[in-house]
Amino acid sequence: MSGALDGLRAALVSAFRAGLVELDPAGLVERALDAEAGARRGRVLAIAAGKAALGMTRGALRSWGDRITGGLAVTVADAATSARDRQKTPADPEEAALRPLRVMRAAHPIPDARSVEAAEAALAAVAALGPDDLLLALISGGASALLAAPPAGVSLADKQAIVAALLEGGAPIQEVNLVRRHLSRIKGGRLAATAAPARVLTLIMSDVVGGLPHDISSGPTVPDPTHVDDARAALHRRAPQLARLAPALSESLKPADARRLEARLLADPDKLAERVAAALADRAGLRAVAAPAEDGDARAIVARRLALARTLAPGDAVVIPCEPTLALPAQRGAGGRAGWIALAAMRDLPPDVALLCAASDGVDGSSGAAGAVVARAAAAAMADRGIEAALAGFDDAAAHRALGTRVETGPTGHNLTDLHIVARDVTLGARAR
Repeated sequence: MSGALDGLRAALVSAFRAGLVELDPAGLVERALDAEAGARRGRVLAIAAGKAALGMTRGALRSWGDRITGGLAVTVADAATSARDRQKTPADPEEAALRPLRVMRAAHPIPDARSVEAAEAALAAVAALGPDDLLLALISGGASALLAAPPAGVSLADKQAIVAALLEGGAPIQEVNLVRRHLSRIKGGRLAATAAPARVLTLIMSDVVGGLPHDISSGPTVPDPTHVDDARAALHRRAPQLARLAPALSESLKPADARRLEARLLADPDKLAERVAAALADRAGLRAVAAPAEDGDARAIVARRLALARTLAPGDAVVIPCEPTLALPAQRGAGGRAGWIALAAMRDLPPDVALLCAASDGVDGSSGAAGAVVARAAAAAMADRGIEAALAGFDDAAAHRALGTRVETGPTGHNLTDLHIVARDVTLGARAR
């Protein structure tokens, strides 16, 4: 691959990282709470849940550390924390620094027994609040799996089966969370209902394209305008093999019930795209723009990325927040939707164009990477049949490892959905076209 394209690929990764730093969850929460006017009576209990829970908690404690009396911070378990839990070793310094909150970890995207334990702990904690108290809810993407409270008659195994069926069947996240909200004792505003009569302030880091507050992590502390009949229809359409669970679906908290609730959006996929576009302009001198967020079938998104790539002028870049759907077979390799899209598009890109597809949380499915950054020249290192086999087997992780196209960030403490960047090199463009 040419040095110029290597430089362009590196610039895309650098801008991606810079955008995440710009939207630091701790700083966003700290500034939001600093702006809260007036002293408040009573206790402040904090419940943080999601992939940004620890960062959001740090910000809350920096601003309101003298007022927060307790609560929970629930985030995703990783290999290191799981090993520590098995060995019953003391909490790490980061967790100790978040006291008086208790740090809990659970599985994602399929809930586990720890998810149930965390949800029960959250419900018990907020139930003790009174009319002068405040529940501070710090919600980020991923909390739907981390807080699981199946209703009566629904087992954890049932909940796991329905979430897996919806996700692997390619349902958009709005439909997945629609069913989750109506099949829960904590989602769909029920955590806020349990906290009554306390006031609830919810600060949100959104991972859903075009998402409204009730879409983010299935809205545990905000009212839900959808209805149980909507959830039943989605269940029958997307997972008919589990239709026996339809009677357990129930109505969620409605807007008319929520006068004591306030919610604020701190960051979303569009804001991430804007920050990354600014970083590309500042650091790489590209004419970068943030495009409207997209969702939809991964194969259609590949076609759109290639069509866009062909229209770019030298030095142009477009940054697109994206929530693709990709139906998965039971037997598949290791990979993720970002890496799959990058691999599917790679061979058909114009020779002077680079494409980055990456998950903002740093975890693209089971790939072990955030995603990939590719150009057509990278494909020369692998036979077409190898690429086709990786795509057909949803085994893109091995292909990107062999090609040297992986984007590796580790968990970022964010979850602002996927980001795609299409950019045309300014020095090669005139010759390549």
